[in-house]
Amino acid sequence: MNYFPNYYSIEDIFVTQEKVECRVNTKLQRMGFLDAGAETEDLEPGRTVNLPLWYIKELKVNNAYFTVSVPEIYRNVHKAVCEAETTHIELGRLHPYFYEFGRYLTPYDRHHVIGRIIFETLRQRVRHLLDISKSDGQAAKPEHRLDNIEAKLHEAGVRTNSQYIEWLQMTGNKIRTSELVEEHQKKRRRADRSDDEGEVLPNSKRATL
Repeated sequence: MNYFPNYYSIEDIFVTQEKVECRVNTKLQRMGFLDAGAETEDLEPGRTVNLPLWYIKELKVNNAYFTVSVPEIYRNVHKAVCEAETTHIELGRLHPYFYEFGRYLTPYDRHHVIGRIIFETLRQRVRHLLDISKSDGQAAKPEHRLDNIEAKLHEAGVRTNSQYIEWLQMTGNKIRTSELVEEHQKKRRRADRSDDEGEVLPNSKRATL
């Protein structure tokens, strides 16, 4: 799990391929190809275009060309956040990368709505994640209920809970010596044997004399 994916992260590539609706703020010459419905080769102010997130990331937050619109998925969640009823929302169906997508868009949200929504959504759902992680494995995780980050948190919670139960019941692995200590002990035994052989050899020579 990684909240700040690196350049080669497949999940990060999936997220940044998403299209985001933007409003054109100024006339952009010879950019009409960005709008399938444009009748001229220029992009006129007031038009809306869908741009990939990887392109938006390269623009300054207060750029003079485009204004990023809040995606519909976050507007749909806003009411549930206000009513503290986000646990029943199927985030995975709304967007498989709900939090990661929102994190990228937060700097471009001039009304500061997205950041508040993803923060409150996770805050309200984290207790629910803890509860289902203590349930019986994957049976408690309905399909499309969790987004990518929540699914990873759930898997980590199930694994940790199982290890904790094994530890309480003493059914887990016994405490073992680390490989570093074992290697050190082997070297020490070899050194001791070499010293013993060195002491035996002079005594045998004196016996022959």
